[in-house]
Amino acid sequence: MVGDPNLKARTENYSTLVIPPSATKNEQLESGYGSTNSASDDSSGCRRTNIAKSRKQPRHTSIPMVDINRSKNVLHGTYQCDSTECNNTKQQQLQPFNLDPINNYHRLKTANSQISIDATPFQKFIPNNKIYNNGNSKKLCSKPTNTSTEHSRKLHTPVKKDNDIVNYSDDWDSDYSDDWESEVDEKPKITTAIKLPSTEPKIPDNSLNLIPSDPTAFEASFCRKRQAAIDNMSYRQAVDSWKAKGLHDVAKLINELSSGKNLIDRAWIVFYWVSQNIEYDVEAYFSGNIHHQTAADIFASRKGVCDAFGTIFETLCTAVQIECKKISGYAKGYSFKMGQKSFTRTNHAWNVLRLEGHWYLVDSTWGAGHLDSNNQNQKELNSFYFLVPPEQMIYRHLPEDSQWQLLISSISMDDFIHMPYVHPAFFEHNLDIVSPRHSNTAFFNLNHGLSEVLVRAPSDVTLMGDIKESGSGKIETSSLIQYDTDRQLWQCLFAPKRSGSHTLTIFTRREIETIKSKNTENKYSCAIEFSLHVPSDVVKIKPFPLTYGLYTQCKCQIFEPLDGALKPGSKTTIHCRIPNAYCARLQLDGEWLSEEILKDGIFKRQITIPQREIIMWVKFPDKKNTSNYNGLFHYSIK
Repeated sequence: MVGDPNLKARTENYSTLVIPPSATKNEQLESGYGSTNSASDDSSGCRRTNIAKSRKQPRHTSIPMVDINRSKNVLHGTYQCDSTECNNTKQQQLQPFNLDPINNYHRLKTANSQISIDATPFQKFIPNNKIYNNGNSKKLCSKPTNTSTEHSRKLHTPVKKDNDIVNYSDDWDSDYSDDWESEVDEKPKITTAIKLPSTEPKIPDNSLNLIPSDPTAFEASFCRKRQAAIDNMSYRQAVDSWKAKGLHDVAKLINELSSGKNLIDRAWIVFYWVSQNIEYDVEAYFSGNIHHQTAADIFASRKGVCDAFGTIFETLCTAVQIECKKISGYAKGYSFKMGQKSFTRTNHAWNVLRLEGHWYLVDSTWGAGHLDSNNQNQKELNSFYFLVPPEQMIYRHLPEDSQWQLLISSISMDDFIHMPYVHPAFFEHNLDIVSPRHSNTAFFNLNHGLSEVLVRAPSDVTLMGDIKESGSGKIETSSLIQYDTDRQLWQCLFAPKRSGSHTLTIFTRREIETIKSKNTENKYSCAIEFSLHVPSDVVKIKPFPLTYGLYTQCKCQIFEPLDGALKPGSKTTIHCRIPNAYCARLQLDGEWLSEEILKDGIFKRQITIPQREIIMWVKFPDKKNTSNYNGLFHYSIK
């Protein structure tokens, strides 16, 4: 089956730059600005984050839209004003900047929205740390579980059948939601304060008991050895230099390189060699011309589908004295559709190997790369699939022989089909789905016209999301991802524009990995996907306000109004939480209201809705003696 790509996410797809008008006698003009928005990363299986609509802008304001597909860098505009001009009571006519909106699900770059009296020239913001491209995975150690029975070493090796794994209808993990890249030095995105009364079916939290049958397999010492092997660059350099003429040569070189090392290092060298030397046979997969190959055939052609990867991995492990077996089963990869009832046949092959008396799971096919949006093989090392904890592997891999689930209580096909559709980043960033629990289908709330997904994450992890209509591949702009401080979790809101089937995608990034440099990449990785069905009788959905990158970074929260479609001339209250902010200031159709000093980060002010737009600007303590403001969110009036 097509292996799981390390999906990367994008950040918000819109950069809005706003230039303040000339100051009146009682207000000081802010003259320069740069802008940022939040975005997600490209996807296949997972598409990217939210893209806001392109809006017609007034002459004095420019709201550039960042195109994830077209531009590798986001330009920041600056408007310069000297002190004489700033004191002029006439408003200056400002030059609008125009960046094309982005509708691609590939990569999106962003920058920080800022308005400042200290004008600076145009500049590029370059993405932060690339998180997963180097194939280094985070620690996958399972949390200790309280079990009174020792279950290790109790598995019986199944008898190998003559016709072991020949035809696979699904051999890869797809990259359709995978690659959104953010070019901003920004943090997570946070939002709402409403609590949707859910009428979704109540499923007990303990409905799935994913407890490993061997509680000591992933002890701390093992996890350290595993990670040390993965991080050992000398292994990779040595393997990359090999010029083996046959499998016997490869086995000899592996034994020499791992001499004096533990079996975990040796197993990793086998995994790495396979990932770098065997290519997924895309042509055979799509043509259906799949046949069993011997290890020698695979070495000669250097191509194959999952059966070939499993065969050569088993052969090399056996040659270097590691007990290993190839197993078949069902996998949620390229051909899997959320909502399908079952599998017609097995569609994938992977391996189990025994190290230090414990059995471990390995998928060298998915560890070697993935299928991109053009159905082309993309080689990309993904070490997540090397020695995977069984309670994580089971989300995407269901062995035909239930004993190889390596769980105390095996799950059924029905359980497997309905489990959340998650990617490696979900486990690497320690996410927990609060709602919908144990399901890959999100619930649509008819009363609010929204779907809500709740996710708990560590304090240094941030989320983003997007929604797309199933089949169209077009990312919609109707999602709002924000941090609910009261409940201490992320609230992911989605408002599809029309009825029918949709796919919701949530991306994640660990902020501790973000290097504060404008010359490094800053990526979100695809973590979770949900299907969503919207009934045909749903009225037109109203949009959310557009939020900028800083909104996510600072874990801000909009209490009201969440409805982005406001009526000109009517009254509304802008109520939000901006943690650690010194003051905030609203801009209505280019006119600046007075600055408000915040207490406990809370802003609340009643206004008359203008004709075109409302923008929230904010200042933090380190900037309180300057005239620099950062853009937080934006309402477009229609």
